[in-house]
Amino acid sequence: MAPVPSSARPRPRRHARPPRQHGFTLVELILSAGLLSLLAVTATFFWVNGWELARRVNADSAALDEGRAALERLAREIRELKYDRASAAYCVSTMTATQMVFNKTSGGYVSACGGASPASANGDIAVTIQWTANGTSLSLRYAGSLASPAATRTLTGYASAFSMRYLDAALATTTSAAALRFVELSLTVQPPGLQATQTRTLVAVRNN
Repeated sequence: MAPVPSSARPRPRRHARPPRQHGFTLVELILSAGLLSLLAVTATFFWVNGWELARRVNADSAALDEGRAALERLAREIRELKYDRASAAYCVSTMTATQMVFNKTSGGYVSACGGASPASANGDIAVTIQWTANGTSLSLRYAGSLASPAATRTLTGYASAFSMRYLDAALATTTSAAALRFVELSLTVQPPGLQATQTRTLVAVRNN
């Protein structure tokens, strides 16, 4: 029997390929939508919290700067404290933890202190540093005939605590205007909802 030519042999039957699918299945769409939603929620959470953190940091920094500026202003005023050569004492009429009333010279030096309401002939201006324990305002007030106009200025509205200590040359507490050499200022600033920050400075009164 003659061999059958290869061209006449029956070829194996090939299976037809399934048609190629285009697009996404419903399960893939649901999974993609879920992942996108999760990423959107996570990104929003971090963005909101980052913005809130930045706001708090900026507000806290601004409050701290305001407290430092207030103490610097008070320090400048205290350094101008008048010294009365006749009585050999500084012109301080009130020395408490939350209030200090003193004189500074506006014009030429005139012997004697003018008190809380100095006349123009005395050449002084009365300066009052005041903090109210049940309030949050630290104020600076000017009075007297030469204080034109007399004014009260709020240095900060976030003072949750403020105190002054009066010290002698040995840094011991004193209540004597004659022995006064230093004033220690301590200020705690706390805006609503933020952390309290404390600033302290030691002011040396001028030598006379």
